[in-house]
Amino acid sequence: MKTKVLIIGVITAILTMVTFTLRSNKHTVEANIYRPDPGKRVLVQAYPAVYESLSPEFTYTGTFRPFREVMLVPQVNGEVKSIYFSEGDHVAAGSLLIQIDDELLQAQYRSAAASYENAKQSLARHTNASTSGAVSDMQLDNLKLNVTTAASYLEQLAKQIKLCKIVAPFTGTMTLRSVEPGSVTGGTAVARITDLDQLKLEISVPEKEINMFRTTDPAVVASDVFPGKFFAGKVEYVSSRADEAHNYLVRVVVRNDNYSMNLKAGMYGTASLRANAKQTLMIPRAALLGSAKNPQVFVVEDGVAMLKQIRTGFTGSESIEVSEGLQAGDMVVTTGHINLSAGTQVEIVK
Repeated sequence: MKTKVLIIGVITAILTMVTFTLRSNKHTVEANIYRPDPGKRVLVQAYPAVYESLSPEFTYTGTFRPFREVMLVPQVNGEVKSIYFSEGDHVAAGSLLIQIDDELLQAQYRSAAASYENAKQSLARHTNASTSGAVSDMQLDNLKLNVTTAASYLEQLAKQIKLCKIVAPFTGTMTLRSVEPGSVTGGTAVARITDLDQLKLEISVPEKEINMFRTTDPAVVASDVFPGKFFAGKVEYVSSRADEAHNYLVRVVVRNDNYSMNLKAGMYGTASLRANAKQTLMIPRAALLGSAKNPQVFVVEDGVAMLKQIRTGFTGSESIEVSEGLQAGDMVVTTGHINLSAGTQVEIVK
């Protein structure tokens, strides 16, 4: 019995000591907790929002495309007699590239030309005879129809003979040859001509920047293949419809007549465009809080920090354009945000 009483006494003593220790620790922790003094102001640095002249330069990456490119497909079937180019040749507009066999058509043309001349002569003789009444009007009409028919057939043959000659539709470089002499054409492409004297740099422009682009505007074009070299470009096309990512297609035309720095289709390139100078409200970049979709800043008003929602525009290395939410002269906090909440009293230090 005495042993049981002793055990109970020991346990009670231990519990008493633990309780005392916990209460002592609680008082120590509470004493060490930081409790801001509501009467004490938080020290911050702040700078005013000011209007500045902004003329930002925007750079976009894209791919060079041929200015023009055409697959040459014969419009007549026949044996290829001669080919007058090789891949890589630079040819002038109108140059003969491929000759398809036209001997049969030439023979038909000569026969048709003879028939046409005969029809004309017959019409002339009967027209002279019609003055004496020896030829009826119906006979003359038939003869006129014969002349018209013969002339039409002659024109068809001339057109077919012309189509046997495949010529360059514009000045360019032959970038494909898929036929050899003796081949028989069958409605498939036999060659490709590409205009590389000019190239089109296709770039993708975000929605908020697309209004800077106008057709015929100048742009500076560069390629990593020729570091430090720049090409004069001109905006040729601005898409009026965005893709699913809200980006717009813009084409910048670049002349490629400097063959010591010959740009090629398929290369990567960059286009730089400087926006027109404008007066816009700017704040230090260090003042920005929140996310890109929900930008915020602390503004000091009568010694109190106020959290404000803003809309931003151009972002530079040290400053940000503010399009909505602030006015010139508003003091935005740049350091000391960690100790701030809406309504905190602050003191601006230099």
